[in-house]
Amino acid sequence: MPSLTVFGEYMCYRIGGAEKSTYLLVGRLSLNTELEIIPVSGVCEQYDRTLERIRYDGLVELPVVRLRNRLPFLQYALNSRTVSGYFRSCAADLLFANSQSAPMAINAFGGPSVYFIHDEMSLNIYRTYETNALKRLKFGVRWGLDLPFMLHYRSENVRAMRKAKLVVANSRYVARRVKELLGVDATVVYPQIDVSALSATALPPLEERSYIMMVGDQDVKGPGTFRRIAEAMPGEKFLAIGRGFADGTRGNVTRRGFANDPLTYYRRAKLVLLPSTWEEAFGMVSVEASALGIPTIVSGRGGLPETVPNSDMVVADYRDPARWVGAIESALGDYERRSEAARDHARQFDGRLQAAALVERVRDATGVNLG
Repeated sequence: MPSLTVFGEYMCYRIGGAEKSTYLLVGRLSLNTELEIIPVSGVCEQYDRTLERIRYDGLVELPVVRLRNRLPFLQYALNSRTVSGYFRSCAADLLFANSQSAPMAINAFGGPSVYFIHDEMSLNIYRTYETNALKRLKFGVRWGLDLPFMLHYRSENVRAMRKAKLVVANSRYVARRVKELLGVDATVVYPQIDVSALSATALPPLEERSYIMMVGDQDVKGPGTFRRIAEAMPGEKFLAIGRGFADGTRGNVTRRGFANDPLTYYRRAKLVLLPSTWEEAFGMVSVEASALGIPTIVSGRGGLPETVPNSDMVVADYRDPARWVGAIESALGDYERRSEAARDHARQFDGRLQAAALVERVRDATGVNLG
């Protein structure tokens, strides 16, 4: 029986898309009763107190340090001994690793490994998208303090990518960038999304779904742009979902906190916007909404354009609210066709197809049969 160890720095917490996708992937792979899966996650007291845990059978918990002063590369160095020590003695047949701590696990592991990359830090990019001068200054100070540890991480990261038997990117954009920046070839396997289940979900009639929605409260997700779009469209209702939002309504914008079931808010949406200002690697929200038949409009950043059917749903000048207003009005004026196009486009991202492609590529690269 082959054994697979799956590692993510904060894999057992509901933090973001990578953690959600990993959980769904483990569930799909576990359908193979001939495969032993050992999930390994860093466990942080801070997250235990503030975020709901994801429950894994047989979870191995590694105690990790979480720095509150946002020095990610010093944090990497502080956790290296714990993580590397575990994987140096790990006897699994194969390792799947993602997140910032992936290099220390892969470099210590004695067997074949698969490195999942899904963000700019995986590409050795560390920068700020802040426009506020004071915030940029603070970032610059932290960047300088973290520089020696950053250089060490970058070296470790490239070594891990070259050591891994397979590097998996979560979008064509990320695969292209890792080749351009690090000279490493990556295969594209999109994140795990249950498109089939979402496509079979019946939403309320369009007349009962009155909101134009976005998800995310971080500045890089574009809440400022979203607010300006709402101001330019006073006759429409807008809904912003964010982990840090307190429930409330101001003007035509309603804010709500996260819900574990994404349908909680999708059931109220007629359009979804992703006005991100950073080079977002992929857009799970975009695919989820599209699978439900909700047209989604995205900024022309990173891998987001891959998640929508055509350029009509991409705003190149993503900081200009007027461009968004034009795209919204066009989508609402041609709603049925845009809805059906979204559904059709989303089918290619179904998790079953992506998991099957991953199993095949892992078998070719490592000789380990996960399926």
